[in-house]
Amino acid sequence: MSGDGTDPRSLEGIAPPQIFDELRRGVLGQNGALRYVSVAVYKHTTGKVPGNILLIGNSGTGKTTIMNNIQRMYHDVPEYRPFRAMTILNANLLVDSERMEFQPARLLEAVEQRARALVGENPSPEALKETMERATICIDEIDKMSSIVAGKPNAIGVVLQQGLLTLMEGEVVTYKTFAFVGGEEKPVTLNIDTRHMMFICGGAFENLYDQVYLRVINPASGEKLKSQAVQMADGQVRIETRFALSDFLKPEDLFEYGMVPQFMARFDNVVMLHDLDVAVLKEILLESLDSPFIRSKRFFEVMDIELEIDDVAASMIAEAAELNIRTGARALRTVFNKIINPLEYDPWQHEGLLEREGGGHKLEITADMARRAIAGNGG
Repeated sequence: MSGDGTDPRSLEGIAPPQIFDELRRGVLGQNGALRYVSVAVYKHTTGKVPGNILLIGNSGTGKTTIMNNIQRMYHDVPEYRPFRAMTILNANLLVDSERMEFQPARLLEAVEQRARALVGENPSPEALKETMERATICIDEIDKMSSIVAGKPNAIGVVLQQGLLTLMEGEVVTYKTFAFVGGEEKPVTLNIDTRHMMFICGGAFENLYDQVYLRVINPASGEKLKSQAVQMADGQVRIETRFALSDFLKPEDLFEYGMVPQFMARFDNVVMLHDLDVAVLKEILLESLDSPFIRSKRFFEVMDIELEIDDVAASMIAEAAELNIRTGARALRTVFNKIINPLEYDPWQHEGLLEREGGGHKLEITADMARRAIAGNGG
C-alpha cells in the first residue's frame, strides 16, 4: 500500500479495504474492530465527515496497538504525510483537578510538537495551523473519567467529557505559540479549528464488564451465557462458559456506567474489541513483530543460535495466556518468559541445544519444556 512515491494516489482512492490491509500487518485478531477503524480513517483523511470512534476492550486486546499502527500507517504511506501530527494522551492529563477545568492547551501542545517535527524548521503560523487541524487525537483510559465513580458523582469526569464533547463538535480554540514571521521567530496566536481532527478514545471499562455480567445472570433478564466444549493442545476437552461483553452491551449500559449521553453521541461508532482466543494468541506469538518469541529469536541470533518452537508448545503457551482473560496478549509474555528466561541466561548448558549443519546451533522449545515451565517446575 505504501507505493513507490512516483505516482501519488488521491486520498479518496485509498479505500477502507486497503487501510484495513495495512493496519492488519500490525494488529492481529481484531478484524471486526479494524473494519470500523479503517472507515474512520478514510472519513478523516478525505475530510468529508468526522470519524470519531470509541474503543472498548480488556487490557491486552489491542487498543493501544491499534492507535500505534494508525500512527505507523500515517508514516509508511506517503499520501498520508499531511496527517502525521498524531498524539496519544492519557485522559487524566486533560483536566486540572484543582480548578476543575478542562485544559485543551495540553492537548494542543502535544499536537504542536508532532506538527513541528512534520513541518520542519522555521514553521510559519499558517503551516503550523494547517498541520495541527488535521491531527488524530488518541485519548487513552477514557473509562477512568466517567461521571460516576463508586456510585457517586465524579466532577472531574463530567468536566473532561464536556470539554472533549465541545472539541469533537468543532470549536475554534485560541492557542498561543511561536512561529516564523518575516524571517523572525515571533509570538503568534493561532485559531485552531478542531472540526477536522479525528478523536479516538479508548478504555478497558473493567467495571462495565461486571455491571453487564450481573445484569445478564439476573434470572429476570431473560438472557443467559453460552457454554461450549474446548479441546486443549494435549487432547483433553473442557466445558467453558464465557461472558463476552459484545454479546450483551446496550447503549444504556454506558450511560449507567457514567458516560454522558451527549458525549457518546459524538462518536461515529462504539467499537468492541474481542477477548483474544487461543488461535489468535498463538498467531500473535508466532507472527507478531512484537511477540516475545520473535524478540527472543532476534536475541539468540546474536549468539548464532536459531530458536524454534514446537507447534504443541506454542498452543500450550497460548492456552495458558488465554486463561488470563483480563490481560490478553500481555499474558503471552508472562507465560513465555517462564520458559525462555533460563534459556536466555545460559543456553550452552541446555540439553536441547544442537549443532546445526553448516555451523551455529539451534534450540527448540518443546511441549515438555512448556508443560514443566507452566506448571512451575522449570524449563
